[in-house]
Amino acid sequence: MMIVIFPFLKKVLTSYYWKHHNRLSAAVNNQLDSFGKALIIDCHSYPSRPLVRDLDKNPNRPDFNIGTDLFHTPKELIDLSVSFFEKAGYTLGIDWPYKGSIVPLEHYQKNKNVHTIMLEVNRALYLNEPTNVKSENYEITKQTVNDYIRTINALFVK
Repeated sequence: MMIVIFPFLKKVLTSYYWKHHNRLSAAVNNQLDSFGKALIIDCHSYPSRPLVRDLDKNPNRPDFNIGTDLFHTPKELIDLSVSFFEKAGYTLGIDWPYKGSIVPLEHYQKNKNVHTIMLEVNRALYLNEPTNVKSENYEITKQTVNDYIRTINALFVK
């Protein structure tokens, strides 16, 4: 079977995708060499209303979402996330509306010392949608994300 890669796709892969993934792999390997384990926090945001291409069209989206991986996301990391957002007064989707989290291919399903969790933030929390103008809740949302990252780092560093 022959795979054809269009020129524009080759440029995107070369200019962005592989550079990013090579840096991610190097960072994970550095953490493994230094500490014997690595934690990847894969952060994104999503619009408050489903996009046309979204598989899940439910308009009642949570404030935050965590994406997990059965092999690389420990249950205690999920439990800590649920507790953190519940105490902070936010709704949380687990693998909803988006699921999964990034792991370098060289470690995927192979190295239990590589942990990962995806954090997705509903843009309605910090933007005046559909613009990219920060809302009055931007700083509060930013602080919540920073507190969450510190909380899971504290668990991981034990």
